[in-house]
Amino acid sequence: MDSPDFIVPPPHLIPPRHDTGTETVRVPSRERSLPVFAPPAAAQAPTAAAPARQWRLLLPGGRAVPVTGTVLVGRNPVTFGAWTDAELVAVDDPAASVSKTHAAFEAHGDTLTVTDAHSTNGVVVVADGKRERELTPGEPAPLAHGETVHLGRYAVRVELA
Repeated sequence: MDSPDFIVPPPHLIPPRHDTGTETVRVPSRERSLPVFAPPAAAQAPTAAAPARQWRLLLPGGRAVPVTGTVLVGRNPVTFGAWTDAELVAVDDPAASVSKTHAAFEAHGDTLTVTDAHSTNGVVVVADGKRERELTPGEPAPLAHGETVHLGRYAVRVELA
């Protein structure tokens, strides 16, 4: 307080202190209960939902394309007709046997269908490397896990993962 920069307030502005004694007073506790964590009992534990299975197309070269709705596959596919909101998947076919918009793959839950979109070289489904079925253009055909779909000479494998 002896420094010239220290300003001392007038005595009437300083409140008197009543807490200068040496007595310690215990503060009353607040009766608040904290939440207690209790892990669920084994019988009440929620069971983990099985992960949703999803169809996918395995293209040559290892590319996997998930099928959650409609996927149009071709050299340079375009949406048309009933497939205006479809996902477009362009493929590189060195044999040039795939049409511009060759086929439509449609997933409906655990079911996957393929429809030949009136392609030039057709769609053939091969199961187990033995049975072949050539599709009629415009008519959807169901697919099973592990089958191979030939779009012309271009082979696509379908899987339910």
